[in-house]
Amino acid sequence: MASPDRTGRVSRSHDLPAPPFDLLASAVVPLRCGAETVAGSLPGIYRRLGADAVDEFPGLAAHQAQAWYQFLVQAGAVAISRSDGDAALTDSVVRRRVESLSESEWRALLEGLTPDQAATAWSLVAEDPSAPAFLQPPTTRFDVYRPFASTADALDILVTAKNHDRKRARASNAGPHQWLYSLVTLQTTQGYSGRGQPGVARMNGGLSSRILVDRRPNDRWGPRVVRGIRMLLARRREVLEQVDEGVFRAREGLALLWLRSWDSDDSLSVAELDPYFIEVCRRIRLVAEPSGEIQALARPAMSPRVNAKSLKGRLGDPWIPVKSEGDGAGEARTVSAGGFDYRLAQRLLLREKPLALRPLDDEKGVDSEIHMAVLVRGQGKTEGLHERLIPLPGTIDLDGDLDDDLDDDEDSTLADLAQEMVEVAASVRKVLRQAVIVYLQGPDKPDFRRKDADPIVTAYDRRVDEEFFEHLFRSPTWGLERARRRWHEFLRQAAETLLRRAWGRSSSPATRREKARAASSFALYNGLRRFLPEAFPEAHPEVTQEESE
Repeated sequence: MASPDRTGRVSRSHDLPAPPFDLLASAVVPLRCGAETVAGSLPGIYRRLGADAVDEFPGLAAHQAQAWYQFLVQAGAVAISRSDGDAALTDSVVRRRVESLSESEWRALLEGLTPDQAATAWSLVAEDPSAPAFLQPPTTRFDVYRPFASTADALDILVTAKNHDRKRARASNAGPHQWLYSLVTLQTTQGYSGRGQPGVARMNGGLSSRILVDRRPNDRWGPRVVRGIRMLLARRREVLEQVDEGVFRAREGLALLWLRSWDSDDSLSVAELDPYFIEVCRRIRLVAEPSGEIQALARPAMSPRVNAKSLKGRLGDPWIPVKSEGDGAGEARTVSAGGFDYRLAQRLLLREKPLALRPLDDEKGVDSEIHMAVLVRGQGKTEGLHERLIPLPGTIDLDGDLDDDLDDDEDSTLADLAQEMVEVAASVRKVLRQAVIVYLQGPDKPDFRRKDADPIVTAYDRRVDEEFFEHLFRSPTWGLERARRRWHEFLRQAAETLLRRAWGRSSSPATRREKARAASSFALYNGLRRFLPEAFPEAHPEVTQEESE
């Protein structure tokens, strides 16, 4: 491995050509464009994204896609913002610029972010450690850096202690693009990993995760990135207003944190930063062998790069929801190992919605989709990559009122109905669980603390999850009263079907089975009539056949 000499420079044989690590000038990243795979520089990637010519990034792992997308959007938005100034940044201007910029123009914009350091600041490997490299702060203490990762996947953020699902340190022949993806993922999404290994500022606590809740036209990379850049620039003033006054510098704040030396344990103040700053949470330097193989060196850091602990992740990130009530209100949302089930998803979509969900001018009335993603981190483990896509009809206004057929004093919003649907579904879940336990254990002394009914309850949760948003988004057409009745009818049918499924799985004697069925039916319908009054015909005899279809 290349090693530093007394001056801190990495010695290498100069009779070999330098490896193509410069992201601005070299075609480092493979791109799938139609039937062919090509290689592109970072400016070339932006040009192809603007033309919607990128189908995928070969070698990009599923858990790295979120970080790579957010990096492309943030870097592109900051580059255009610094070039044009706020006065010219109308959304129509931004869209035309992003879609029409040439590769040379993109290179000039990115170089403009590093006017005195462009020679190394966009390169994966820099010969001189006192100069910045891509996502690697400069240092004059390179002699205390130690080997950290010899493969790209070892640099990554996945915690695979049991070495089962995804093997560790297997990418021994990784190309520069794989080091690029691992470096971006580590530096912009990693959390606290032990003493000397701090995490990013954009999360609520060291064991939290950086969440993405986004609105997008489709799943193609080009339209997503173009829309993301437009969104960041359109929401810039709102981001500055969303967090405490004076937290960020509105103009000329530090945007690329790897340009600043990190030799001391002092942290950067948020007041020094651009609201869309790109983080580096670890002291990392990549070095290259004469053969071109890359390895990573690292040095522990006793303090986080950004002093933002008191903000609890609330840094105005347009993709991160902020808790609206209860414990931790005002803090960045954390997702558990359960992922984005309908209970959490409806809250993020309707009550804690981040700025990224707000439609741009040309998105009103146009179908789109909501994309939620997070790699959930646990203590010493990874608790799953969770994603959810929710089709969003153009007719839906997430802030709009429902046509309330009832003569109430206040209009009901979509959020109000969603919360009511969640609460009713939870009540039916409890009733179904008790009815199944009565059947399986007998009506005399059932133990409701046992987990006999868990498989049926899990199937119920899955069925509700499948139906929830389709029903919710049809409710503005139906009106509140009809939407409520249809939800009650759906829940009744789901509970009845699943209780019959439980009956079919019992191995109890026939003489006992009939009595148990009767008891469980009584338990079910006694509860359903209490919580689903609209689901029984006698509750609304005036409903016509046409309305019930």
